[in-house]
Amino acid sequence: MTIVRDGHGIPHVVGDSVLAVAREQGRATAQDRAGQLEVERRRAEGTCAEVFGEGARAWDELARRALLVDLARRAHAALSAESRAFVDAYVEGLNEDLDPAYRPWRPWTPLAVFAVQHLLFSGFPSQLWRRHLAATAGEEWLPLFRTEGLPGGSNALVVDGSLTDSGLPILAGDPHRVIEAPGCYAQVRLVCTDPDDPFDVAGLTFVGVPGVQHFGHAGDVAWGITNAVADDEDAYAEELVRHGDAVIARGPSGWEPVARRTELVRVRTGAGTFDAHEVEVLVTDRGPVVVGGPGEPEAYSLRTPAYVLGDLGLDTLLPLLRARTASDVTGAFAGWVGPVDNLVVGDRRGATEHRVVGRIPVRDADRRWTGAWVADLPRRTGPVLVTANDRATPDFARVGADFAPPHRARRIRALLDGLSAAGPLTPEAVAGVLADDRQTAGAALLDAVAVLVDLSGPAATLRDRLLAWDRRMGAGSVAAALFAQVREHVVEGLSGAPALDGVDGSPHGELFAPWFDLRSRIRLCLPAILAADKPFGVDVLQVVAAALEEVARRPDPEPWGSGHVVVPLTAQQQFGLPAPEGAAAPCVPVAGDDDCVCATRALGGVGACVHGPVARWVWDLAGRSRWVVPLGASGDPASPHHHDQQPTWAAGGTLPLENPLESR
Repeated sequence: MTIVRDGHGIPHVVGDSVLAVAREQGRATAQDRAGQLEVERRRAEGTCAEVFGEGARAWDELARRALLVDLARRAHAALSAESRAFVDAYVEGLNEDLDPAYRPWRPWTPLAVFAVQHLLFSGFPSQLWRRHLAATAGEEWLPLFRTEGLPGGSNALVVDGSLTDSGLPILAGDPHRVIEAPGCYAQVRLVCTDPDDPFDVAGLTFVGVPGVQHFGHAGDVAWGITNAVADDEDAYAEELVRHGDAVIARGPSGWEPVARRTELVRVRTGAGTFDAHEVEVLVTDRGPVVVGGPGEPEAYSLRTPAYVLGDLGLDTLLPLLRARTASDVTGAFAGWVGPVDNLVVGDRRGATEHRVVGRIPVRDADRRWTGAWVADLPRRTGPVLVTANDRATPDFARVGADFAPPHRARRIRALLDGLSAAGPLTPEAVAGVLADDRQTAGAALLDAVAVLVDLSGPAATLRDRLLAWDRRMGAGSVAAALFAQVREHVVEGLSGAPALDGVDGSPHGELFAPWFDLRSRIRLCLPAILAADKPFGVDVLQVVAAALEEVARRPDPEPWGSGHVVVPLTAQQQFGLPAPEGAAAPCVPVAGDDDCVCATRALGGVGACVHGPVARWVWDLAGRSRWVVPLGASGDPASPHHHDQQPTWAAGGTLPLENPLESR
């Protein structure tokens, strides 16, 4: 058993049995990400406020109310004996090397950490926002925000061997999330030398979760995912009433008892001092109450497939490590629960496929779950398959109603078509597609700008500059910064419409504020809004003209990258505190923007980037794979591998997947 590190400090874990591999992976994770593991454990258990104070209290309360630990315990107990032993061995190895200052992990902790990663990476906050929009502005505006208007950013693709220089498939992708320091994904290679159970898998893993979950290359087969944006969970409005010491809820057939317990959240108030806050944990027949409670204006319970089944889908871990063919991978994902994902897969036999995997409930006319699951989820094959959180085919009506706009998927397909017309595709060329910074979603705004032929003076000059712009959101582009400023003013003008009074802002606290940011919603849906007839009672051309006039009065901005810098957020920053001295990663300029392929989302549409590709991966079945993460393999700011990959990542590049075991 051994851990060998390559030139970037990435662990290549070798064991003589599957359990030895799991144990060594746990040790490697503890060596590289000890502080991060402590934060993730606290997120899962709802104890972050003990360290980070009042700013973390809302998360701790949500984690308790959502029953993350209860779910993890149930899911761990439901694992097959072999899967449970694999997870347990990982935890044993992790605890062996974990800093003694940190509390040891429990066998179920990795499952709780996995659940943390997806609690808010889901559809229910948007369900809450749509109800808020309908209640404050009326239902008439809902369609403008449901026209492919969900945020996205992740991309995945597979091209078959008929288009590559090796004659074998190439897969690539880039999951988009909040960019954290350290990053949420760790690069790893897992090698089992047991002659009866051999495998050699490189991939990306959530820190604190064993195996390789979403993105992996097993030699003969490779896979990756994007979020399918499925309608797979429900936030139910609850009517809750206290009845003596109990709580009851109005159900379909009358009043029902509600399971109830109280827990204490400790909140750090100073050095060694804490306040204790009681949290009421309520569970109705529909699910745990995650927002509101008795006597509050609104209360919502959350029903998810994982909660209903007591299963997080991690029986897929070992079958993925042992996969040799595309059918092995799709067979492993047959047990996937959630989030519902777009899976792309390819193997050395030439098979390529895109299919949706996970559990989507069948509902009756009142959106009550029937107990059945949607069985005929979409799948397709072909020489070029692209998924970008979009409605890939009409069959996606069985998946959900809201998806990301189609701009990124169309752009990727066009780029691949152009490259393949010029010659066979290489891993480097496919990787370059993921760095594309052309602002295709901005076409609707530029079309509106083009209509304004009566402008004069500086506004007309600005109009002509924007229309002559190459639409690249390059870090060195002044025109890109001008476009972003005009867009900002258009969004501001639309958000000020009287019809939208009272919409902006979260009624459920700051934790949900990103989903209730009206300006972000308008910016994401701007193409549909600009195409509408007097949206929100506003003349959009007047708004666009006013934006041009305002921006034209100003001096030219600095290039796009002067403000559009990536800010990897430490745990402290995520909870409203400054980063510890020396812990912050460099803030460097990045290209891209909303709905570019390189979807580096800017705060307010013009500012710093805190959301973007948290990895890039290119799996070449001919053996020339590439990858990169925003920072590096180590979570220690003093390590040379803390952010040694950042320059390559920020430039849109990738690094060769090294094999230090070849020299042993």
